[in-house]
Amino acid sequence: MAATGERKYEIPLRKEPAFTPHRKLKIVTVGCGFSALIFAHKLQHQHPELQELVTHKILEQRDDIGGTWLVNTYPGVQCDVPAHIYAFPFDPKPDWSHFYATGEEIQEYIRATTKKWNLDRDVHLKHKVVEAMWQEDRGQWKLTVENDGKTFVEEADFLISGQGVLRTVAVIGNGSSGVQIIPALAKLEGTKVVSFQRSPNYVYTHLAPASLLGRDDDSHNPAYSEEDKKRFREDKGFHRDYRRKMIRSINAAFKQFVKGSPENAAVTEAARKQMTEKLNHDPELCAKLIPEWGLGCRRITPGEGYLESFKKPNVTVVTNGATQITEDSVISADGREFKVDVIACATGFDVSLKPHWRMIGRNGVDLGKEWDVDPESYLSVAARDMPNYFMFLGPNAVIAHGSLLESINWTADYVVKWLNKVATENIKSIVPKSAVVDELISYGDQIHKTLIWSDSCTSWFKRNIPNGRVTGAFAGSALLFRHLISEIRAEDFEITYRGPNRWEFLGTGFTKYELNPDNDLAWYVEN
Repeated sequence: MAATGERKYEIPLRKEPAFTPHRKLKIVTVGCGFSALIFAHKLQHQHPELQELVTHKILEQRDDIGGTWLVNTYPGVQCDVPAHIYAFPFDPKPDWSHFYATGEEIQEYIRATTKKWNLDRDVHLKHKVVEAMWQEDRGQWKLTVENDGKTFVEEADFLISGQGVLRTVAVIGNGSSGVQIIPALAKLEGTKVVSFQRSPNYVYTHLAPASLLGRDDDSHNPAYSEEDKKRFREDKGFHRDYRRKMIRSINAAFKQFVKGSPENAAVTEAARKQMTEKLNHDPELCAKLIPEWGLGCRRITPGEGYLESFKKPNVTVVTNGATQITEDSVISADGREFKVDVIACATGFDVSLKPHWRMIGRNGVDLGKEWDVDPESYLSVAARDMPNYFMFLGPNAVIAHGSLLESINWTADYVVKWLNKVATENIKSIVPKSAVVDELISYGDQIHKTLIWSDSCTSWFKRNIPNGRVTGAFAGSALLFRHLISEIRAEDFEITYRGPNRWEFLGTGFTKYELNPDNDLAWYVEN
């Protein structure tokens, strides 16, 4: 039997050193926001050796880079994450104007950083992916792409989704967009604002940002002085420590998201007290605008001037929600009619998590249909029945806690590890095992029951179903996620090889390193 087995797997000896790739992998990333650009930096700069292993194309359907920050230009648009930690990990900006940056300033930063690092080298604008079909025999994706009215086919060994979570926003609503729009509109002379919102949300700042620099200033979004910017720019250590202080505080605060915990009770009470004070203890406004559920069930929004706007005579809040729009009016759920001239819809982003394109994977599985009701992923980075497919910020990603761009950075590192393995070991395809995903979802759901975003609110974390399954947020802390994807768990994947013997990559039995006479062949001796 042994002899028969040996003949079955016997192949000609490969006359190359071990781990020599047969060919370059063709990588296609869809979308060109932070995710794609961080990934591009990995391939071009952080891991230059990958230039010998892969080719890369970024297909962006719009006429410019930037993703969310390109398309969202509504009045008052800004990021609700501190600017100094909402940054490219490899090139954090030292001279933000304010603690929270405007959308325009973020987009300028994206463009400038992209130009500085030549990250648009592989970007193809006005290229819209409309379909992706998995070809089992070839171990590749067949992409249908539209550009300037023409359609063509692109093939990829790996397809990477960089479409993100929050996408084009359509003031009806009181999420992060509504909270930013209302104060901006309320300031306009001669303008009356009617805010329609079905349920309240916490608008809360847990600390005075200026205190991080040792200042006594309780403003919500303080400006950085020229002296601050100069020190951040010239003293890299000081800038790093300032950023670490914020991230350390965020990571330490995860206990506040445990449902029913003393920490959540304390921060919820603090938020209610702060909101009550900003509403000048007005009982009617407090009843309408302060939630009953625990802080964190919906995304916490630090909206400067939002609550104060409702004390102005030109701003009205309607808590029945809008159910009908006519030529000149909005009809609320209780039948009242409000005459209006302009409607600003801040009803939320598309958070279905489905790909923007038709995507057919192994055995004809349509990912859009599979995820229509209940999107499930492998650690937010991969999907069952979708070989050679990775995502940034897929279902159950780190979007409710921690630094969003750091989680993108960790995901990019994870993808790079897989690409290196696939390219150097002649692997045809990898896909998460279905049972692994089932077990992960089952256990993750149990963890979610202990966390605050499973509380009774209506939230996009749960696809706006009050008691629905949490599909948006990761079941654990940001640091747990980082640990989980710091290494490849190959046992969680079905791996198919291109040749009949998976050990073909051993080549001649030598590594390329040891064949170079200039290399130290005893580098591993420690003592």
